[in-house]
Amino acid sequence: MNNNLWHQLNAVLGSLTVTVGLWLLVGALPVSMGIALAIGLAFLLAWKCASMGYIWAVSTLLLGLESFAWPIMQMADLQKLGPEPPLEELERIFTAVLFGLFSGVFWMTFAYGIFKRTRGTETPTAPSITIPKTKNQKKQSRRQSG
Repeated sequence: MNNNLWHQLNAVLGSLTVTVGLWLLVGALPVSMGIALAIGLAFLLAWKCASMGYIWAVSTLLLGLESFAWPIMQMADLQKLGPEPPLEELERIFTAVLFGLFSGVFWMTFAYGIFKRTRGTETPTAPSITIPKTKNQKKQSRRQSG
């Protein structure tokens, strides 16, 4: 298959991943907005990302940001309940904070690893290897210098 086709397919899959994550975050994302977001993000990923690794790095970074936003949105909903919310709502917030922070850190760390891996594809310079001198070589260099 054509390499460009794989690139575009990964851009579509990455945009679908981000769109489904946003749909889970918001809860009731209108279908037209979801389709527009998926198509727009797919075009942006295919256009701006040079490799498939960058596509998935950006996609997982956005997924991590969505995971961090989930507890914040849950806490904003909690403010609507007044000064003393029910215990069930507090348990929901605790779960959201715990799993939101855990998954956010996971996805952002995963994105960082992909960024480092794709950035490190150029060949690094080989380190210079120095072999320690033997006793005879040390003596000979001292005789020559002194």
